[in-house]
Amino acid sequence: MKELKLYNWYGESFDSILPSSVNNLKAYKKQVRNIFMRTNDRIKSQEKVDKDLFLRARTKLNDNLKRELASHKVAYKNKVVVLKDSIKKLSYFDSMESLLKFEIKKLNKSKKDIQSYAQDFVYSLTKSADEVEYKIENIHKLQERTFVDEQELFKKYTIYNIILLYISNYKDLDFDISKIEHLLLPIELNWVNKFKESSNISEYFKNIYSNLEKQRESLQAKKSELLRQYNETHKLQKELFIKEQQNIKLETQQKILKLEYEYNENLKQQRLQAKISKKEALAKIKEQESLIKSNENRNNNISNSIIESSKSKVAQIKSNYKNELKIQKVRSRIQLYKDLTNYLLKHKVEVNKFDFSLNKLSFEELQNKENELSKYYSENKFNSKLAQNAIRFFLTKTNFYRSVKEGKLLIKSQYKNLVGLAREKYTYEGHFNKEESKALKEAFIDSRLTRLKYRYEKIEATTKLDELKKEGVYKKEQNDFKAAKEKILNEHKHNLKEAKEKLKSKEISKPAYKNKLIELNIYKKEAINEEKLKSRIQSNKEILKSLFWRELAETKINKKLYESKITEAQKSIPVETMRNLRWLTAFLNFIFPGLSELIFFKQYAKGILMSLVSLISLTLIIPFSFGFYWQEMGGIPGFSDLGAHLYSFENGVFPDARIYLFGGVISVILMVFITVFHTVSSLGAYRVAKQLEYGSRPSKWAHTKRWLNTSGFPWMISLLGWILMVFIVATPVITSILVSFTNYGFKHEAPAQSVDWVGLKQWGKWWIFREQNLFLSLQRVILWTLVWTVASTILPISLGIIISVLTNNHRIRFKKLFRLIYILPWAIPAFVTLTFIRSLFRGGDEGVINVILLGMGLISQSKNWLNEIGTARVLVVLVQTWIGYAWIFMLVTGNLQSIPKDIYEAGSVDGAKGRQLFWYLTLPSLLISIAPMLIGQFVGAFNNFTTISIFTGGGPSYAESTSFGEASTDIIISWVYKLTTSSGNIEGNQAFAAALTTLAASFSIAVSARGFIKSMSRRD
Repeated sequence: MKELKLYNWYGESFDSILPSSVNNLKAYKKQVRNIFMRTNDRIKSQEKVDKDLFLRARTKLNDNLKRELASHKVAYKNKVVVLKDSIKKLSYFDSMESLLKFEIKKLNKSKKDIQSYAQDFVYSLTKSADEVEYKIENIHKLQERTFVDEQELFKKYTIYNIILLYISNYKDLDFDISKIEHLLLPIELNWVNKFKESSNISEYFKNIYSNLEKQRESLQAKKSELLRQYNETHKLQKELFIKEQQNIKLETQQKILKLEYEYNENLKQQRLQAKISKKEALAKIKEQESLIKSNENRNNNISNSIIESSKSKVAQIKSNYKNELKIQKVRSRIQLYKDLTNYLLKHKVEVNKFDFSLNKLSFEELQNKENELSKYYSENKFNSKLAQNAIRFFLTKTNFYRSVKEGKLLIKSQYKNLVGLAREKYTYEGHFNKEESKALKEAFIDSRLTRLKYRYEKIEATTKLDELKKEGVYKKEQNDFKAAKEKILNEHKHNLKEAKEKLKSKEISKPAYKNKLIELNIYKKEAINEEKLKSRIQSNKEILKSLFWRELAETKINKKLYESKITEAQKSIPVETMRNLRWLTAFLNFIFPGLSELIFFKQYAKGILMSLVSLISLTLIIPFSFGFYWQEMGGIPGFSDLGAHLYSFENGVFPDARIYLFGGVISVILMVFITVFHTVSSLGAYRVAKQLEYGSRPSKWAHTKRWLNTSGFPWMISLLGWILMVFIVATPVITSILVSFTNYGFKHEAPAQSVDWVGLKQWGKWWIFREQNLFLSLQRVILWTLVWTVASTILPISLGIIISVLTNNHRIRFKKLFRLIYILPWAIPAFVTLTFIRSLFRGGDEGVINVILLGMGLISQSKNWLNEIGTARVLVVLVQTWIGYAWIFMLVTGNLQSIPKDIYEAGSVDGAKGRQLFWYLTLPSLLISIAPMLIGQFVGAFNNFTTISIFTGGGPSYAESTSFGEASTDIIISWVYKLTTSSGNIEGNQAFAAALTTLAASFSIAVSARGFIKSMSRRD
């Protein structure tokens, strides 16, 4: 059987200091339980690592599977494509005409290649440094060679062309060339006539045709063979491809299943082994239970005697400590007088030499000693300026307070040391007390040295300043410093002016000018600081000026050093506990968060804060959530009927269902917050108690404070934002969704009329109103909404990107002016722009556009632009493009300037042109950085009520209107607004509109969520 082990925060194990205290049944069982729980903790920790590795391996295998399947598919396609391409190429030889055309095309290409080669050769000669005669000689050789090649090509071309003309016009193969002489070109006819003189031209063409036909037939036979192979193997290849594809998938799936099995089996075995070990250990304890119990009383007596002896010593030390605290306060004040006296004696100031032996003095004698010292330094007038300043800065309330505080640290250090010595015989708490004592003593020394150091510094700096004033050096040095500073500033202005002139004359670039300004400012500051250090007056003034902040910084460092030593002791030294507090502390913290911290963990600062929050929640938030404090809102109980049971027309009681609904949502959210707070507190207490059972001490407030200042800081600053988001964004959204499950609206207008829950009735009105052409209305509105969303998103984005790329071009001058002009549409409020443009397109003779077009003669009569469906839709999209492009322009301009120039230089080196640079470098970089904003633009266009409402009001109406009032430019959100505000008699129209809004919001949320996920994965 293993004796009880204690574990600190680092996982190091420790034996109990008092062996007799752990040789009992309870301790042995506790050790078994601790080992089992620590094993489970280790298994869970390893499980996270193994799970992460398994998921990574599975992802890797799936990625490899995709690549392997893609490669396999490409290989299959290549096999098929090779045959298809061969068959396609041989299709040119299906007839003699196609064969001849193919050969003529090849001859034309050969001719172009010869011409291109000749041009390139001549161009290279013009650029070379050879002699002119050599160049002329090479050109003559080129002419001869080219002439021969072209003659040969012409001959073939003429032969093929004549054969093609003959067989195209005549069915016989006699090749009587005289029949087609009228179709030949003069140059071809000339060649034929020359050939007739030397041989029989018909026989010549017959032989050539016969050779070509043989060649065509052999190629045709080859094509037939390839077709046969393709038809025979294609089906087999496809079947083989499908089987191999399935095998690849199966192999990968088997690998994944094998990894998953190994992961689960390993985890299962570890847990099983832990349970078996626990069972075996408990069985051993059960076997030797009688022996353990027989020794238990003797061990308890030994332990109790040692503990009681130590506790009595500790009680005596505590009573002495309280008395010492009172005496130490006076001693600390006398110590301040001692420090002052020693300082004056060190600087050869004549003072009385007091006896500062204080250890044997009683409290009354110490008080008399303090009064004597106080009277001496207050009544004596010292001639020395140093003495006067020393008395003035030493004997301050702040200095007395700090001296007393230091004295408390010292006496507390001595107390902790004595307690530690008394306890170290039976508990690790004694070791912790001794470490606390060391840390307190060092904190006392550091605090005292810091305080005295800066007091001395202040006295000496003030005294030097007084002496300089008395000697008359003060004004001289002050004037010298002013003169030197003025010289530095003048030199700085001169340098600035010189840099500006260089910039104007383009001797230096703008970036170089900016760097020069930074360099000059740094030089100016350093020169002024150097002059200050040279001046005794300014240097002493700087000492006095920065003294408080330097002392404060050093004090903070001392405090952090003390806290780090305590934290290290808390983590490295274990603590004994035999009580199983996990479930008790968890229960207490769930009922009242903060109790466990105050009672069991001694985390007083954390416990007080949590208790304050608990009091607020128990006395204010929870009662408020259940309808107390405000009778107008029923809280969570008011959700049941939204106040309908209180409705009484006779008594004039009209509860507002809207307040009941909104208040119920707030109450539920508040209760969720409170439940989360209580649950988290309970889990936190469980974890701390669990570690306490292992032997790890609960963390101090310093540790919590450090967490709040480091990794916990983002959580703390985000907390308020999350709370505001929940109440400002989530609460209205949830309320709007819940409204769709009521009959709120026509015939149920709150507060004059009651509102009831109706379930999915509003959602079922789609089917109820189908005979009133609701589906037609939905079709019209949804189709136009989709067209509007796509058009009013793509057009502003495209225009904004184009203008931004153009204005960012290095060839454009006055970029800032152009950018300012292009931003103006965004600077003007949208409703002003919409109202102005609407007035321009007014119908009749009042519209400015009509007046201009009539004056130019482009139209014969004025048009009613906004009363025609086609023009109204086009105009509203164009107006939205005008309003929306400026924001995209600004966004893209900023991102363009952040794209590294190196990638453009690399692209240019690789031969990329401007268009290719834009499509393959600029646009992908832009889309990655601005994708979330573009998704927001899409969602904003989907819900853009303002533009539709102000510019067209949803109109013009359809020729065949329905009872639901949709018009040609109505989108879902504007149509919903009409449903809720029109004088239609749809019962519960506002609840019906809420259902429609929820549906539209679901669509936009789904699209934006998918877009954000895709953009994030692409960025990763």
